Amino acid sequence: MTEPVPFVIDTADNLNPQLFTPERDQVVVAVRITPVYGQVDLGLLATVVEQANANDFALAREQLFRDEWLLCVFEAFDED
Repeated sequence: MTEPVPFVIDTADNLNPQLFTPERDQVVVAVRITPVYGQVDLGLLATVVEQANANDFALAREQLFRDEWLLCVFEAFDED
């Protein structure tokens, strides 16, 4: 079995909180939003956004990809 790619999140178990580190200014991840064909589940997306916010990152942009993934760009909060 292969290791999960850290920037592709298809389950809450694949969410690595260390993605959002102070050394980064920006993090791009793909979050699965339709685990079952045709049914949108935003629970995983909410978990990812909450984890990012807890680490001082905000969702800056998003783009739907192939109807089942949401590409999300998180940016670090400005200190100003």
